[in-house]
Amino acid sequence: DKNCVAADPADNTDLCSVSSRDYTVIFPGDDRNDRPFEAEGPVHCHGFAYSNDPSDIETRYRWNNLFYVSMYDHLYKRGYVRNVPGSPMCGCVENMPTVSRSDCTQTDVEETYRFDYDSADGTLQATLIDVLVDFNA
Repeated sequence: DKNCVAADPADNTDLCSVSSRDYTVIFPGDDRNDRPFEAEGPVHCHGFAYSNDPSDIETRYRWNNLFYVSMYDHLYKRGYVRNVPGSPMCGCVENMPTVSRSDCTQTDVEETYRFDYDSADGTLQATLIDVLVDFNA
């Protein structure tokens, strides 16, 4: 089916548990079942990580990565638009279901700067002139 419209996602993980304030649902046997990734039906999990350093290049471009994964690659290209019942579709790891593994996308960024030195007043000015962002799953 084109772009997963009305179809199941690519199954890449085992769903272990879903927790909320009111309840926790555990999927027994997922870790030891004879058919991994099949006990709970097709589940696709994808995340991304970045440094706590605000000056780190991957941290500065983290929102580009979020947009690429969630809106372009998964929604537009693949048609993934459903959450696991009882949990958010997107959120911080502590609010998400417990899974056995996740795919991850890394952002590779190349920035080009031009430096201009003014010898009259001794100032140096840096100007960002080009950015190349590449996403690698």
